[in-house]
Amino acid sequence: MEVPVKNLVETVDLTSEDVLLPLLECVVNSIISLQQSALPKSQQKIQIQVERGDLSQALNFDNVKTIASFKVIDNGVGFNKRNFESFETPFSQVNKDHGCKGIGRFTILAAYQEFLVDSNYNENGQWWNRTFKFTTDKEIESQTFAESDQSKWRTTVYIKNCYNELVRERSALTVEQIAEAIMQHCFIYYLSGNLPVIELIDMEDKSGAVINDLFEKVSREKEREFPLNGHKFKIYITKTPKTGNRRNNYLYYCANDRSVGNPRNLKNINSIFTFPILVDSSYYFFDIYLVSKFLDSKVYKARNGFNIPKEKENLLFKSSDIVSFQDIEEEVSKLLEKEYDSFVKGAKDKSVQQIATYIQTKAPRYNSFIKNPEILQSIPPNLPEDKLEEHLYRISYNARKNVEKNIQKFIDDKSINEEAISNIINDIKEKTAYDVDSLADYMTRRKAILELFDKFLDADESGNYKLEQDVHKLVFPLGLTNNELDYENHNLWLLDERFITYKFIASDKAITSYSQKKSRKELDLILLDEPPMFDNPISFGDRSGGEVNSMVVFEFKRPGDTAHQKNKKDYRWQFSELVEPYFDEFLYQPNKKNYKGNQVVIHKTTPKFGFVILDVIPTQLASYNEDKGWKKTPFGTYFKIEPEINLHIEVMTFRKLLDFSVTRHNPFFDKLFVR
Repeated sequence: MEVPVKNLVETVDLTSEDVLLPLLECVVNSIISLQQSALPKSQQKIQIQVERGDLSQALNFDNVKTIASFKVIDNGVGFNKRNFESFETPFSQVNKDHGCKGIGRFTILAAYQEFLVDSNYNENGQWWNRTFKFTTDKEIESQTFAESDQSKWRTTVYIKNCYNELVRERSALTVEQIAEAIMQHCFIYYLSGNLPVIELIDMEDKSGAVINDLFEKVSREKEREFPLNGHKFKIYITKTPKTGNRRNNYLYYCANDRSVGNPRNLKNINSIFTFPILVDSSYYFFDIYLVSKFLDSKVYKARNGFNIPKEKENLLFKSSDIVSFQDIEEEVSKLLEKEYDSFVKGAKDKSVQQIATYIQTKAPRYNSFIKNPEILQSIPPNLPEDKLEEHLYRISYNARKNVEKNIQKFIDDKSINEEAISNIINDIKEKTAYDVDSLADYMTRRKAILELFDKFLDADESGNYKLEQDVHKLVFPLGLTNNELDYENHNLWLLDERFITYKFIASDKAITSYSQKKSRKELDLILLDEPPMFDNPISFGDRSGGEVNSMVVFEFKRPGDTAHQKNKKDYRWQFSELVEPYFDEFLYQPNKKNYKGNQVVIHKTTPKFGFVILDVIPTQLASYNEDKGWKKTPFGTYFKIEPEINLHIEVMTFRKLLDFSVTRHNPFFDKLFVR
């Protein structure tokens, strides 16, 4: 049975991660050829020549051209009879002891048009030269085989004309990047002492690198083994001094003496290893190579991945010998933590402090965790803030649910004994701690609002002030009632804590929008205490009528140097002129009804409160109002009471309003926040 080369090539699926895989396949084939050689290790050599093509279409700051072709030259045993017959046989088993699956050459043709070979070798005491061409369409052609007049080992594999657009576009790599990839791919040969001298030359500018020099920066730290579901795994731990721009530690999965695919970033396996590792007062990056016969058996024929599940299987009848990447990486993580316990302990202690600082400064809703080091230590170190927040929220949610469940169980069981009472007391203590956390979260929001309010009162760089509506929006959104927004969306507590409990709230709404008053007046803020005929904040009623228990009106004037002036000509006007007309609309027009037409009763004796908030209160304006019966309080505000209609009006500046609110909150802030 013959299998066309074209059919085999079509089964190879190269990805963007496999850009150098054809080159690496050739390099490994040369290494295997040298392993079969009798030459001493010091004389074994591989030379790689890279020929450049065009610039990549992608953004390329270094102006590095793509790889069009390359040559791999070695002095191994070459394409002798045994190796040539193996080359002619798909899935050949001739070199299976070296990890060869007889598929690498098809991987090369999945990216390049031509595979040219010129091999000079000695067999049975005679020097021979063999050449041939290998392509997808014509397979092996242009063969020559004759005695050679050159007495030297030399095989040149010339891979020409990259046609795979994905591979070509991603191949705009520097000599240093190519050398690094070859080193990582062949690291197992270095660890086992089977690596020949490998030289890399860029034919464009004749720059080059000796791959072996890269290994001099790497020291073999440890070799460790671990079992997993009946399979044995071995890791080689190597370290490189922290230099240059490198930022990560890596785990390489290896099969058949070479790394497979891209490495795994260790921080994605264990966040402790996000940064360089401190060993003997110096910082290093780790490269860890994992080998196993299990991995050898699971590698894809193209050697660009493994047939291994990514995560643990949640099957009822899971086979005991199934191994996932998650299983493997959990074992690697535990082994590394054990090997570098002093570094891990230091990293965890540092992480606990960082988490505590984050809670204190940015997330006081988790303050109770600071007193519970076990919780902080359970959180993976070095998490970005969004991931840290996820962990903290999950812990908090589960803990709260558990406490609530225990308390409910105590109530349902009705079991009164010493142990049950002791347990429920502890649960209540925990619940109190979480309730304090919630209060801290709420107070954090209030603290931010107060700071924002303070900024609003300052002039900007151009000397402009926030408009009246901007300050107004901070207290309560324009044109809305509290039926149209959540409680958390307004900040009436800035004015007075009592007013956040009022059931009717309207903001910049014409009076006719929430009653049948024929009025186009729009007051800044009106609050009505819960009357019997109202069942929601915008005066909808469940009864035909009822009495309003109290009424509150606020008026804001724009902050700024002229905001205090009602009339720019002079200061002869009373503060009450800003709010009394709104009360009059309700007091002195008959047939005040709600939106259903039901009678609304508001008496002269209904408590009415007016608040006027100004930027400044000029001396002339204050003096004029004092002459009209206004009184000044010890706090610098002004008030007037009209007992005949049960009306109380108070006037203050924005700064006083802010100071009063801050003073009320400081006892909470001092207790809840670290200063």
